[in-house]
This record gives sequence, structure tokens and C-alpha cells, in this order.
Amino acid sequence: MKKLKGILFDYGHTLVWFPHYKRDHLAAARNAQKVLQKLGVFVEASRVQSLIDGLSQQTDRVLSMEDEFKEVFFCQGIKNWNQKDLKEIIHGWWKPYVQDAYPRKGAGELLKYLKMMGFKTGIVANIWSGGMNPVLERLGIDRFLDTAVASIDIGFQKPDPRIFNLALERLRLTPEQAIMVGDNPRTDIQAADDFGMVTIRLMRGPNRTKLDLVDPDFKIRNLSTLISIINRV
Repeated sequence: MKKLKGILFDYGHTLVWFPHYKRDHLAAARNAQKVLQKLGVFVEASRVQSLIDGLSQQTDRVLSMEDEFKEVFFCQGIKNWNQKDLKEIIHGWWKPYVQDAYPRKGAGELLKYLKMMGFKTGIVANIWSGGMNPVLERLGIDRFLDTAVASIDIGFQKPDPRIFNLALERLRLTPEQAIMVGDNPRTDIQAADDFGMVTIRLMRGPNRTKLDLVDPDFKIRNLSTLISIINRV
């Protein structure tokens, strides 16, 4: 820890949270459902949810956002779609998540402090940059970050070590020089631990009840606690 020079953060439920996540998820499905109905396919919103969730949670491949929704069209037997339809369904799906995202308490103050102290900071997230970057900009978080790696943009996702390696390469750091802060015991904590990073698990959000797969170096309930951890090591 004496060589600590950088901190990587997970995005959803770590730096940013969604107080109405279930409602947003349903709203996203209903927005996608409207586009499908316009194209002549009538399907329940719950079915749309399941289909898109299944495609996004595949572990053997990471689809681009366009390819994911092209697959949705294909699964629903839709052949006569155009780029406008594709753009509309992608935008509709992400709109609730972009509009209803809030900074985790203490996130801004923490990032400002880290930058003031000369630490390099970044995000490593299983997400699409088109759904993440507008939120980071709106919340004013982007100005404190040196990099943000979104899995859908690069074709591999946590727990794949390549995503951590890419982020650290951009920051010009080694795993021993960085901390990973996240809420997911597998994709954030175990994956970063396997990669040789110090790990801090935030016990917030929907993953807070999940059991540890490996012991994180620290557990915190509030992001502000990270400052005291850094100061005493």
C-alpha cells in the first residue's frame, strides 16, 4: 500500500447509484417494447427484460450495443428495421438509467480529494459508455477521472483481467500500485484480487448481501471512509 498511486472504481452502485433501479429496469423494457410494437411485434415488457438481460449477461462473449439489439430484432423475427429503429431502441433502453442516476454520497468529495493528493483515478465497468458517460458528465464526476473503461466498448468484461490491465496501462500503473473499489464480490473484488490489486468492497446496493468469495482487504459502508484508509497506510 505504500506504493499506492491510483484507485479504480466500479460504476453502478459504487460511484453512481440508482434509487429506483427496479422501476428504471421496467421503464427501459417498456421503452424497448414500444419500438418493437411499432415494428409489428407485440410482446410483454417482462419478456423484453428477460431477452435483453440474457444477452447482456452472457459470459462467453460481449456484444456491442448495436449487435445486442440487432439480436433482439432477430429473436423477435423482425427483418424490416433500419438504423433509426436501432438507435431509438438503444436510446429508449438506456434513457431511464441516464435520467435516474445519482452520485453515491461522498463520491464528489472523495474524487476531488484524490485528485488534490495526486492519485490517478479511473472507472472499470461492465457497461456501455453511451449509458455511462452522459451520467458522469451530468453529475460532474468525469472531470476527476483519468480514464473510464466500459466493457461493451472493448469487447471483454470483468472478471476478465484484461479490463483491469487496460485501465492500469492507461494510468501507467502496476496492479501493486492500485486499489479496486467495488460492490460486487466476484467481478470487482475476486477479479481484482486475482489480478494482484488491493481491494475495497463497498457494502451498499443490491450486491451488499452477497457473500465474499475472497476476503477484501477492506470493507466500507461509505465512500468517505476510503480517505481514512489511504491516509493511514
